[in-house]
Amino acid sequence: MRVTAAALCVMGIACAANAGALTLDDLSIGTILAGDSVLGDTNGSSNDMNGVLIATSIFSWSGNDDVYTLNWGGGDLVLDLFYTAADGDLDMFVFDSNLAGSAIGTSLTTSDDEQIELLGLAAGTYYVSVDGWSDAANSYTLNVSVPAPASMALLGLGGLVAGRRRR
Repeated sequence: MRVTAAALCVMGIACAANAGALTLDDLSIGTILAGDSVLGDTNGSSNDMNGVLIATSIFSWSGNDDVYTLNWGGGDLVLDLFYTAADGDLDMFVFDSNLAGSAIGTSLTTSDDEQIELLGLAAGTYYVSVDGWSDAANSYTLNVSVPAPASMALLGLGGLVAGRRRR
């Protein structure tokens, strides 16, 4: 099993720092869906996602991390990660493969909160990683939302106005 993990890392297909954890399914601590809000804390987590390949650069997040499996029905997706950076800087990644390869979305700020918006995301299984920067660990809230189209919001507002006039 470790030989397979080493071969995958050498080939650049996957390189989760923990050679015993080959896939993001192995690291996932739960499944999230549209509309979910999850309270999490990387203080009790392990450091499995160190050295993730993002595009053509390798970044090293040495802090603890949490991985979630996202079952997505398709369409626009917004992920919000709320935390206080002064207590420990967190970053967020979205992967479209069970192997820790290139991320399809990242948020790497040094301020409070992270956000990833993916427009027209195909239905499928994705993986969201919340990862500490430079040995950081922190508590957080992760929200999975589907943004309401502006036209639908206006239609709803129009319905409210029409409903008020009838009374």
